[in-house]
Amino acid sequence: MSDLNHLNKSVLSLCVLAAVGVAGPGAALAKDYPAKPIELIVPAGAGGSTDLSARVFAKHAQKKFGKPVVIVNIKGAGGYTGSKTVYDSAPDGYKVLYTHAGIVTNNVTNTAPYSYDGFKVGPTVIEDPSLALFVGGQSGMKTLGDLIAKAKAEPGKLKTATEYGAFTYFMLLKLQKEQGIQLNLVDVGGDADKTVALLGGHVDVMPKVYLGTEDYIDAGDFTVLGVAQAKRAPNAPKVPTFKETGIDFEYHEYPFTIFFQKDTPQAVIDAWIKIAQEVAADPTYQKDVEKLGMVPVYKSPEEAAKNFAAMQAEFVELAKEKAEVAGQK
Repeated sequence: MSDLNHLNKSVLSLCVLAAVGVAGPGAALAKDYPAKPIELIVPAGAGGSTDLSARVFAKHAQKKFGKPVVIVNIKGAGGYTGSKTVYDSAPDGYKVLYTHAGIVTNNVTNTAPYSYDGFKVGPTVIEDPSLALFVGGQSGMKTLGDLIAKAKAEPGKLKTATEYGAFTYFMLLKLQKEQGIQLNLVDVGGDADKTVALLGGHVDVMPKVYLGTEDYIDAGDFTVLGVAQAKRAPNAPKVPTFKETGIDFEYHEYPFTIFFQKDTPQAVIDAWIKIAQEVAADPTYQKDVEKLGMVPVYKSPEEAAKNFAAMQAEFVELAKEKAEVAGQK
């Protein structure tokens, strides 16, 4: 009987240890988090809008965390190389992804085998509402209506700078679909390449965020036709929305969002949620973000996930229609 009691006690002890083993690491991690510097993985090179906004957020977040939040730039494959670093990382919250709609477009274009839902989605902390269309200063086009009229008069003639599979690429697909036009999409690369292409007259149209175009507009090299979002951009208050110019066309804002390895404990994510809320309420942070021409926000993980799901559905449909049209040629 004593042997049986001993066995029962041993089994009970093992059960307790097993329970602690399941709950213990996550609970202990959450209690001590962060116990060391956090790497904020930016899947882009230094100096672009993703990098600059990440640095502003990290600067303020580390003050709240009490530990360094270190920016690590990992570019390549349209952001996939950087996101995969977090996707394959330990679920401990020390490698965190800071990215945008590229997490969706990489999947839609088959660059990445996962989309936003391959991670735990955190809060959206910054948005860029200044995605616009630009044309050469001597083009004669002043509004999106002018561009649409020209595109309808000369289908497939307007050379439009794009980066295949990027956020702006899907904006152009949506514009063509909704307005019944055909543009000549030219894959020239990222924002810097598009700017050079338009400046050199190699393309007629360029989609880009407003940041970095001011000098070209002032010099008469570029004309901005309007912004694609619901409201005017804070760094371009004189530039009307497309709807204000009479064209019913609207596109997503650029959502800079935090993502975590899929198995990261919820308590760690909750710590980031708390920090993101505190940072968003900081007037100094708000001013720093606004200097970039962006908008400081706090959108919950649930709101962020809903936004990314909407983009996923829309972009999949646009890509499907694009493939069907290409197959008919």
